[in-house]
Amino acid sequence: MEEEVGEVIDFFKKISVAAVRIYPGKSLKLGDRIVIKGPHTCIEQVVDSLQIEHKPVAEAGGGAEVGLLVHLVPQEEGIPNVPREGNKVYKVVE
Repeated sequence: MEEEVGEVIDFFKKISVAAVRIYPGKSLKLGDRIVIKGPHTCIEQVVDSLQIEHKPVAEAGGGAEVGLLVHLVPQEEGIPNVPREGNKVYKVVE
C-alpha cells in the first residue's frame, strides 16, 4: 500500500537530488521505502539521505522542503527515468 506524502518541486541532475515538499500532516524519514511517480517516472528506493537547508536530518515533517538523494538506474532507451517537477512521492506502508 502506498501513501502520498509529497511532491517533487525540482531535480538537480548533477548531484542526483530531488527537492521535495512534504505535505502537511505527513512525514518522511531515513529508512522509509518510497516511490516517485509521474507520467514518465517510476523510481522505488529506500530513503538513505535526507537534508533540510543542506543539513542532514533523520526525519522531516509536513510543510518541510527537503533534499532527497535519488538513486538513478540507467535506462536502456526512451525517456530518462528521473524525478520531474510535479511528480508525486509515495511512502510504501505495509
